[in-house]
Amino acid sequence: MTEETATDTTTAPDGDPIMTVKLDPPGLPPWWVVRERLRDRLDAGPARRLTTVIGPAGSGKSTLVADWAATGRAGRRVAWLTLEPADDQPGVFWSYVVAALDRCGVEVPARRRHADADAVDRSFLVRLAVGLAARSEPAVLVLDNAHVLARESVVDGLQFLIEHAGAQLRVVLVGRVDPPLPLHRHRLAGSVTEIRHTELAFTPVEAQALLAAHGSPVEAAAAAALTAQTNGWAAALRLEARAHRGPDVEQVSSELAEYIRTELLAEQTPATRELLLSTCVAEQLPAGLAVELTGRRDAVQVLDRLAHEGVFVTVAVADERSYLHHPQVRAVLLDVLSTVPEERIAGLHRRAARWYAASGRWLAAIPYAVRAGEWELAATGVVRGMVIACFLDGPEADRCARAFTPLPPELDTAEAAVVHAAVAHHLGDQEACAKHLLRAAEMAGAARDPGLPLCLATVELARAAPDDRAGAAESAWHALDAALAAGAAVPAKLSARIRLARGESLLLRHDLTGARQVFQVVADDPGTFAGEAHDLLGGLALAEALTGRLRRAGEHARQALEHSAGNGGPLSAAPELALAWVGADEYDLAAARLHSERTGVRLTARPDALLTGLLTLVRARIHRARGDVARAAEVLEQPRDGMPSWLGELLGLAHTALLAPGTFPRAPGNTDQHALAEATAALAAGDTDRARSTVAALTGDPDLPVDMRVDGWLVLAGADLTDGHRDRARRALQKALTLAEAERLRRPLIEASPLLRRFLREERNLSVRHDWLGASPATAPAAGAATSPMVVEPLTAKETEVLGHLAQLLSTEEIARTMYVSVNTVKTHVRGVLRKLAVTRRNEAVRRARDLGLLRGGVAGNG
Repeated sequence: MTEETATDTTTAPDGDPIMTVKLDPPGLPPWWVVRERLRDRLDAGPARRLTTVIGPAGSGKSTLVADWAATGRAGRRVAWLTLEPADDQPGVFWSYVVAALDRCGVEVPARRRHADADAVDRSFLVRLAVGLAARSEPAVLVLDNAHVLARESVVDGLQFLIEHAGAQLRVVLVGRVDPPLPLHRHRLAGSVTEIRHTELAFTPVEAQALLAAHGSPVEAAAAAALTAQTNGWAAALRLEARAHRGPDVEQVSSELAEYIRTELLAEQTPATRELLLSTCVAEQLPAGLAVELTGRRDAVQVLDRLAHEGVFVTVAVADERSYLHHPQVRAVLLDVLSTVPEERIAGLHRRAARWYAASGRWLAAIPYAVRAGEWELAATGVVRGMVIACFLDGPEADRCARAFTPLPPELDTAEAAVVHAAVAHHLGDQEACAKHLLRAAEMAGAARDPGLPLCLATVELARAAPDDRAGAAESAWHALDAALAAGAAVPAKLSARIRLARGESLLLRHDLTGARQVFQVVADDPGTFAGEAHDLLGGLALAEALTGRLRRAGEHARQALEHSAGNGGPLSAAPELALAWVGADEYDLAAARLHSERTGVRLTARPDALLTGLLTLVRARIHRARGDVARAAEVLEQPRDGMPSWLGELLGLAHTALLAPGTFPRAPGNTDQHALAEATAALAAGDTDRARSTVAALTGDPDLPVDMRVDGWLVLAGADLTDGHRDRARRALQKALTLAEAERLRRPLIEASPLLRRFLREERNLSVRHDWLGASPATAPAAGAATSPMVVEPLTAKETEVLGHLAQLLSTEEIARTMYVSVNTVKTHVRGVLRKLAVTRRNEAVRRARDLGLLRGGVAGNG
């Protein structure tokens, strides 16, 4: 480059005038959102000579730097140059750089007219660098669209200027890809600040502000969803804002697709576009699959570059080199792919299916195999992936059945037969289901893959009639056990389905220990079972309740209710029933009544004979505790269709105990419940020896329900007391109290015989030591007595005072004035009184308090 006399900077070396519009930063649009975190990142650059802001088209990078410059935070001297492809010539480039510096007030000694557009001499660059380094005030040079700079002489000159202008010049490069500068040297020297696409992406809060600025305000959750959908890409968010504001969503989608085609895909090489097109069939793209789909050994290197640049793919799993297409870019690519011959599309899916199958990832292989029509591979994937449960019921069943309806009937494999059977079951064709199951069993033989017998047993379980369900559940349980022993990764949905069926069958047999063991796995790790946790935890809670482990039952039941959200179909009544059972046993009648009502609602939507029978018993206990023995007996007389025999016997024994307390069971029996009823009747008849011998085995059996063991000790205490052995009676009663206290089991003690309640009242040491029982059990009603139940939770002093005022028929306002408290405080105390006395009206509370000895002469006492 030759130097002439100094002239103005209004023309380029080729004689064309300098286009000053390129020297102005872009104006800030009215919808611009201030992004303080990125302003701060730009502020951090003065200590470094170079700042790069790199991101895809439409990511808001130029506007971000323009906003930063407009705030004054960049300093007073900011030279801006928006580059074009024609500027990638040394003479043209440096003419514009000098013009930009001159425009912002930076006097450069090297201003000369350049006669040659293709070269500049070293003297020019030296003079420019020295002149800038000598300035007292620093300057910032912003080069927008820096990705157009590719010529080596231009890039080398820019690097020379950055290195030799010193701290008085800061260069900010804004572009779509990294500039061809030796960035590694700048990184090692700590002289570069890099802002990449991951930082340019809008956060949910910023996206919400952007949408609001476009006149399309949305809630935070919607903004977060849009941010995830667009990966925070500003251009897509702006178009989404337009779609929210206007009715023509299709036009906006079309504009976004066109923008992706023209601004993003068009600037890629044909080879890169072909790679993106071949890989877009995969939602997640492992590195090996990318090589398989493209046939290119360098596919991973290309994907790494695209992930580095930002908009096309992101790294999904760094450890296994897996990638994700940007969702909206992928949609455009799939749209383009739909125009190619079907054979090519099927071929890509076939490659993906076989690649996943070869690596043993059967679940991932299935959708590609279905799309490619590789039916044998698809059926094998269902069985080896053990996802057969998805075909049987639930929200995915319809989709799975539709997808496999074209499964060829002539495909004669055991796996295909199992899938045919599952689809037939879902469609209600039980005859076809049975035929396919028989064929699958014939071909399965000694299958090495544990998934085949497990899937076969699962479909058999699904179609089993109620009378056959226990056997089918046991077969499925053995198949599950074998699969787990073989190290198979059984999906949680399938495992939960079989565990639930097995646990329910054990509950029907009254094998409470076995049921607890089957269900316990969900308590150890409820998150693993996701949507199935509700039913499993409910079954565990019910098993715990029936064994008298009330605290664990309540804990698991509440945990089950927390997992009810998102469950498809009617919910199991087991968690609510467990809470009702716990409430009745703890004598928290309000809670028992509430949860029994909720249980009834759930049973209406999802009937179950076992749960219905247990609810009958709970309701009878509530009525009996409230003193309504006739209503309790009426409840127990309801039909017992479909109930297991042990439960029918339990209801019958409860009915006899209500209407004819102290009488022997009408029907013979050999269950523990029957033995306890016989012992109670023998004690009532004065046959204490028979009572003792009958319950001797019950009290020491740790596997029996806690309430039965407590009842057994109470029978022994009653027998000893009847025989005048007060010390022995005291020890037996202490045993009962200790057992019951661990679970806060009040019912057996509160409903004990009058003889035992009187004895407990007299034994002050026992009464004081076991004050968890509440009011003295001496006030509790005997079976058959039409009296009110005792107060389980004692009234506070203030509640007792309020009760006395209620007995005097004072209004709420009058009680408040009398006690010098607020009306709301009085209402709180009244609610407490009603709850603890298990009534709903004030006059009922007064009557019940008198019956219990809590009111004397109309005034509340301490009873």
